Amino acid sequence: MAQPQPRGGGGGGAQTQQGQGKAPASAPPAAHQGPIKYGDAFAVKGDLAGQPIAPRDAAAMRAAESGVPGVPVPQESGGGFSVGGFMEQAAQYNQALGAVQPGQASDAAARGGVNVAQEAVPGGRIVTEFVAGQAVGQYAVAEAPAEQAKAAAGSQGAAAGRGGGAPAGRRN
Repeated sequence: MAQPQPRGGGGGGAQTQQGQGKAPASAPPAAHQGPIKYGDAFAVKGDLAGQPIAPRDAAAMRAAESGVPGVPVPQESGGGFSVGGFMEQAAQYNQALGAVQPGQASDAAARGGVNVAQEAVPGGRIVTEFVAGQAVGQYAVAEAPAEQAKAAAGSQGAAAGRGGGAPAGRRN
């Protein structure tokens, strides 16, 4: 008994008090303690902001994204940011916490839906992703140069076709 043991009262009290202010090494960071809610991740308001991101919401967003050509490929496949991919990860985290159940949808998304809209602009499109009518992602998708050339040639060819079939270009 040459060395004191740090068990309760007695001489080991100073050693015990030093360790009390530190969190165990395995504890998660204190930055985020609860489920990931829409308001934590996106600039949304109202009822949607307070609801945790749910698995069915994420699946609906992925399905909506897959229906729009040019939507960014998820990062794990070498592409850019994907709202649907982020939502899947957040839903998995929330499910692990027990905040949502497998196959669950948030009330706001179930009522307001999940969709992806696109608007043509010169040189490409603007894609906006919505949950319950609120934008959660927006980005530009540029047309490939070949597509731009086809579109230009198609409009010139159509104009030439209306003019009696004259060729669009001349070959020597």
